[in-house]
Amino acid sequence: MISSTKIYVPNSHTEKYFIRNIWSVNELDTCERIETILPKGNAEIILNNSDKIVYLSSGINTPQVLPACFINGVNFKPVKLIKNGQQQFIGIQLNPIGLKVLFNISVKEFNNKVIDGNSVCGSLNTLRNIVFSKNSFEEQVYLIRKWIHYRIAVSKFYHKLIEVNELFFSKQLNETTVRELCINNHLSERHMRRIAGEWLGMKTETFISYNKYLTALHLMHNSTKNLTQIGMEAGYFDQSHFIREFKSFADITPKEYKASYYSVPGHIISNV
Repeated sequence: MISSTKIYVPNSHTEKYFIRNIWSVNELDTCERIETILPKGNAEIILNNSDKIVYLSSGINTPQVLPACFINGVNFKPVKLIKNGQQQFIGIQLNPIGLKVLFNISVKEFNNKVIDGNSVCGSLNTLRNIVFSKNSFEEQVYLIRKWIHYRIAVSKFYHKLIEVNELFFSKQLNETTVRELCINNHLSERHMRRIAGEWLGMKTETFISYNKYLTALHLMHNSTKNLTQIGMEAGYFDQSHFIREFKSFADITPKEYKASYYSVPGHIISNV
C-alpha cells in the first residue's frame, strides 16, 4: 500500500475551541481491505475524492456508499469501511460542539451517522470542488479555514462557544463525577444534562465515560505502561471495570485492541 498523510493543527484561539485538526490522506492499494474505526469522540467533515468506499455501521441495516462530501457525527460504536483502489480524503476533525456552531443543528442529529454534506449545508460541495482543484495542502487548508471563519461569523451560537468549551474541554474529566462537575460550575444536574445533550449529543454521564475510554485508547499508543496501569490512570476502578467499559464502546477488550491496532489510534486494518 502507498500512503501519504498531512495534518494541520490550529494555532488561533478561535479555531482551537472546536477544531482538532485538518488532515489529508492519499492511499493506493490494489487489495480490498476493511478498516475498522473505533469511536474517537469527535465529529468530522470529510471531503471525499476516492474510488468507491462502502460504509458499514451497526446503526444502518444496509451498506452505504460514502458521498463526495459528508459529515460523520460522534460514533458510540465501531464503524467499518470497505476500501479498494485510490483513496483521497481531506477531513476537518471537530470537537462535537463544532457541529452546532457551524450548522446551527442539534448535535444529536449527527450521532452514529454519515450524512451527505449537501443535505446539511449547500456550500460544502462547492468547498469540496474548490479544495480538490488545488494541489498544495497549504492552499487547501487556507480555503477550508476561510470557509470555517465565515460559518462562525454567521452562527447564532458563536457567543456560547467559549463558555461550553471551558465547561467540557478545558480540563481532563475522566476522573470527575457528574456531581463534582455540577458543583464546580455552579449548575444543577438538570441544567448540566440539558447543556450536554444540546452541545455534545449525549448525557453528561456518557461524556465522562467516553473520556475514560478515550484516555485509555490514547495511553495504549503513547505509553509503555501495562493494561492494569493504563486502566487505573484512565480512571477505572479495577481491571474488570476497565474491560467492561472499554468494550461497551469498542466492541473488543483492551487486550484484543492492543493485539490488533494500527499506528493511528482507533484504527484496525484487515484484508478481506
